[in-house]
Amino acid sequence: MASYDQHSTPEDALALKNTRIFIAGDIILDTYIEGKVSRISPEAPVPVVLETGRRFVPGGAGNVAANIASVGGAAFLCGRVGNDAEAHILKGILEDYNIDTNSIIISKDAPTIAKIRVVSGSLLTSGSQQIVRIDKEKFVELAKNDEERVVKLYEKFLLQGGNRCLIISDYGKGFLTKTLITSLIQLSKQYHVPVVTDPKSEDVFRYHGSTVIKPNLNEGRSVLKILKPGFISNSFKHEIETIADCYLEASGCENLVMSLSENGVMTKGKHINGTLNIATHALQVADVSGAGDTLISFLAMSLAAQLPLSRATELGNIAAGIACGKSGTATITLAEFLDAIKTRNEAIHPEKLMPIHSLSLLISELKQQHKKTVFTNGCFDILHAGHVDYLQKARARGDLLVVGLNSDNSVSRLKGPSRPVQNAADRAAILASLACIDYIVIFEDDNPLELIKTLKPDVLVKGADYNLENTIGAKEVLEWGGSVEHISLLPGRSTSSIIQKAQLSR
Repeated sequence: MASYDQHSTPEDALALKNTRIFIAGDIILDTYIEGKVSRISPEAPVPVVLETGRRFVPGGAGNVAANIASVGGAAFLCGRVGNDAEAHILKGILEDYNIDTNSIIISKDAPTIAKIRVVSGSLLTSGSQQIVRIDKEKFVELAKNDEERVVKLYEKFLLQGGNRCLIISDYGKGFLTKTLITSLIQLSKQYHVPVVTDPKSEDVFRYHGSTVIKPNLNEGRSVLKILKPGFISNSFKHEIETIADCYLEASGCENLVMSLSENGVMTKGKHINGTLNIATHALQVADVSGAGDTLISFLAMSLAAQLPLSRATELGNIAAGIACGKSGTATITLAEFLDAIKTRNEAIHPEKLMPIHSLSLLISELKQQHKKTVFTNGCFDILHAGHVDYLQKARARGDLLVVGLNSDNSVSRLKGPSRPVQNAADRAAILASLACIDYIVIFEDDNPLELIKTLKPDVLVKGADYNLENTIGAKEVLEWGGSVEHISLLPGRSTSSIIQKAQLSR
């Protein structure tokens, strides 16, 4: 089994924003009719649903694109819709997500694929129950001239450069013909662009050459029955290993990532040493529909950002776990994703130390999600109870706490040549173990003014031994609408007194 250090960082998440993803596949309009059930129909033994609301969300390849756009990636959606009312609704929703829809083909022969779910209760609250699903679709294989058009659209996308990836989102509805898939993968190879494929066909060789193929466990079991009829496994591990080997051999794909429901995800192939198994990150499961779309979208963005496959799998697994906690076809935001990384890292290895450029981008993103940033700074040479009390109080002033940490040279200039007692890396590691601290940035200047001006926090915090006049950055923070707060300190606690006491006791 392959080992994995599981150190996904906020910088990994930020890297996803700088990607361009072309999604080719079957686009679906998902409709949720919500209502109350209080009686059985006198006409037939079925519940009567009093409609209270109706929601439209993109499904299929549209949901993949929505997941990419929701975290800031550039999504280019290529699929087929009909010349009908559903297409008009779907296009409006996709544009609201800021998804590029210029590559969508309007068909005269095939209607827009639609799935209508009638739900008792509300998807936004617990206890909702799906009563019935109504599907509207017609299998029409994509015409040859439309295949050629898709290939030209994809080549145009490739020529624009950037951190790119192709997603093949095959729901088996006729858009992705075998020849189209082959042409798209060949073009990707020519431009050295990774291909991530979500397969529905049991003819897995049609996806030959994909960088990653991502079946779920049920799809894997179906293919195993065809490739190895009569196979009997002696354990779950034996079964999934056999599925992976069969899938890779039969498909001719480089790597396999298989979602295993509550058992997490497994990865095997050319870019993994052995087999990588990662446990599920779902904190609670409300609905697994769409979780596969979330997983494949994060896999593609991660590979486009040139992260290793092990890291891509971990990030995709975290994202899919968040999606499972939401009802219906759902997307996640970058803020939710960052929170999930932070929550997971608290228990194992906090990755909170960040360079100023990345931290600035992160805070800007969180501001868009209406997160209030608190900033404070200090040397924190020997962490003591006064520091901890102060930092906990600072964190309570907002949604996240950023600590500016003086570099070693900065501390020496401020405190004298005998300081710091501990180097910056050690001081940062100790601070990172505190749950109240979200991110840490080391600065070289004698004061944090330039750092504050770059990060633009909402709240600037200093100890009560300061006032507005001598608080560095107070004027600037107030000018952009922030606030400055001074927190009372625990008496008699200081690094200097600890050092003096230690010296006297020698």
